[in-house]
Amino acid sequence: MQTIRIILIMLFPIWIGCEGNKTNGLKPVSEITVTDAQEHVITLNKAAERIVCLYEPGLDAIYMLAAESKLVGLFSDVYESNDLFPFYAKMDSRIEQKELPIVGAGNQANIERVVGLNPDLVIVHAGQESLVNALRHAGLQVYAVKAELQMEVFKTIQDISILTGTEGRGEELKQYVATEIDRLKEHTAAVKEKRRVYFTWAYGRIFSTTGTNSMMHSCLEMAGVQNVCPFELDQPNINAETLIGWNPDMIVMWNDSPDLFYQRSEFHAIGAVKEKQIFNLLPMFVYNPHTLKALCTATAIHHWAYSSPEFNYKQRVTEVISRLYGKEKAEKIINLL
Repeated sequence: MQTIRIILIMLFPIWIGCEGNKTNGLKPVSEITVTDAQEHVITLNKAAERIVCLYEPGLDAIYMLAAESKLVGLFSDVYESNDLFPFYAKMDSRIEQKELPIVGAGNQANIERVVGLNPDLVIVHAGQESLVNALRHAGLQVYAVKAELQMEVFKTIQDISILTGTEGRGEELKQYVATEIDRLKEHTAAVKEKRRVYFTWAYGRIFSTTGTNSMMHSCLEMAGVQNVCPFELDQPNINAETLIGWNPDMIVMWNDSPDLFYQRSEFHAIGAVKEKQIFNLLPMFVYNPHTLKALCTATAIHHWAYSSPEFNYKQRVTEVISRLYGKEKAEKIINLL
């Protein structure tokens, strides 16, 4: 009997060791993992509670997910831009009072300030590689965002919902927008002759348009119109002769005056100019194509192209904003429209 007891005592540590090794190399149940736009794996032990956001589509996603209480630092445009501040200020009193710390602008950020805020997650544009690398070198968890195509916009909302513990809301938003996009496409499928549209970016860049490999091109497709630009680029630059040759019958501008076209005599023969078919996506916040609000953009363009008495696009955009942000935030945003 004594011999058996000794053998069992000797075997017990081995059994414990084997049992303990069963979890070696496996992800703990509570661990959160996503892969960002740079194919970098972000791993958190729990949902992020302190977030520094340096990229607007990421910030927009946070407010749609109702996770804004987690924000501890921002980029300067949120306070300085007339296209952003009024809307975020309505949704968050900390922004209205400019209480949230500013830690960066453009492609730059003060690494010491970011680290000083002790964030468990930093959200940055994937194109800002040097900034991303510097933040990671400082030991921070960085989620790099790219939102240039429809699948990337959906990935952004999905990943940030996982990182913030708001997966249910993220899935709800994705399903809603996907369903509404399908419904809009079904509505435009019956259009026999698509209108030919030229799109121009903001701040006077009338020769900067959208190519076929871009989110705005996706918005034009959702709206059931034809993009006159055939180039496989995101934002190609053209010249006046090219635009005249394309001769679009409709022009969509982002936050600029149609007078930029109407006042130039060389454009008077273009169909869109001659027929006064130039429209403006304004305010920019509501029609940002690099967010789920691409649905608002497509809705407005569809209305301008194929308007009908029974289709009230402003009411429809209001409904979309209400679903994306929730009733309370949406009412404050809509008051600015």
